[in-house]
Amino acid sequence: MAYLWQNPEWPHFTWDNKKLINPLAELYANQGILYGQMKLLGFAVQSESNLNRFTKEIKNSFEIEGVPLNEISLRSSVARNLGLENVILANGGQLDKNRPHLNYIVEVITDAVHNCNVPLTEERLFRWHKKLFGNPSGSESFNGLYTIHVGQYRTDNEGPMRVVSGYGKNETVHFEAPPACILESQMKLFFDWFNGICSNEQKISSVIKSAVAHLYFVELHPFEDGNGRLARVVADMALCRGDGNSSHQDNCIDHLYSMSAQLCKERKKYYEMLHQVETSGSMDITSWILWYIGCMNRAVLSVLAELEESLRRKEFWAKIDSIEINERQKKVLRMLLSGFEGKLTSAKYAKICKCSQDTAGRDIEKLIESGILVKGQAGGRSTSYELNNNKINCIL
Repeated sequence: MAYLWQNPEWPHFTWDNKKLINPLAELYANQGILYGQMKLLGFAVQSESNLNRFTKEIKNSFEIEGVPLNEISLRSSVARNLGLENVILANGGQLDKNRPHLNYIVEVITDAVHNCNVPLTEERLFRWHKKLFGNPSGSESFNGLYTIHVGQYRTDNEGPMRVVSGYGKNETVHFEAPPACILESQMKLFFDWFNGICSNEQKISSVIKSAVAHLYFVELHPFEDGNGRLARVVADMALCRGDGNSSHQDNCIDHLYSMSAQLCKERKKYYEMLHQVETSGSMDITSWILWYIGCMNRAVLSVLAELEESLRRKEFWAKIDSIEINERQKKVLRMLLSGFEGKLTSAKYAKICKCSQDTAGRDIEKLIESGILVKGQAGGRSTSYELNNNKINCIL
């Protein structure tokens, strides 16, 4: 089986620019809309969005590899790193205790984004690798299953680096990485290409550069573990370089959307595309770049939808203030607007608000009179209540 790195033309990737024009144009248009909408929002909303995006990017990048991170703890670490602790505290939340291993991970992502124009070097990459596995000053770490070497290229002492599934006779080799003996020279080529040192390197779109960097790094698979996570960090860095989002002062637009969150949603297709390109043996990676652009566009559209919903809710609460409702009613309405599980009954209302059923009944009646709630079709003991969408739409 021929892999990309075995092609005589390696590592000179090719693609059909004509096929990329329209998908790139659509992506740029949606990015422009997102950028414009974000700029119209207040500083508090921008800061919260930035905090959410960084948290999503890190959490989902690890989740793709099957490594769970506690979102509350991670969010606190991101807030501390970005100086956004007040975003959490202002919304009545609390900062989790300081967790060094999460801080190290956050430092890798923020270094790649905020210092994206600083050259990517072997020393810097080794430093990131150590931090991703929580041991910035050591040479070994535990990845959850076994001890690995960190901050150094793999040696292949136990055989070639392979991505496999199944066992024994049923074992299938999906990919075999280049031998360790050529890694150092191959990584030098990668750094030169990534930093734009190659004499024959043409200026390309940051989106295309990000897509190629992602695939290029995965193909090299330079470490014992963490290659996918670092590939996404490097790809993010390439994207930020091209977009000029390297300043802390402009960090509200560093992470308008999370590519890793979208890759996590499309994880199956993500691995299918990597496998398809890795085993094609062809240096024409147009199909990979097209899929990558589409995935990025879907990430942007997802955030646009979230912003639209957020603005709708903000407008709803601004107008609902003209109706005299108490804190219990507000609490239940927030839950209903956020996707309440099951059906709302007076018993559930009483339990949620820690009040009597009589009080719950009076609160519900007031919301029905205001036209915000309506009774469900079932009656008697099965009586439930739901948002009056006609009224909600009129308010909005």
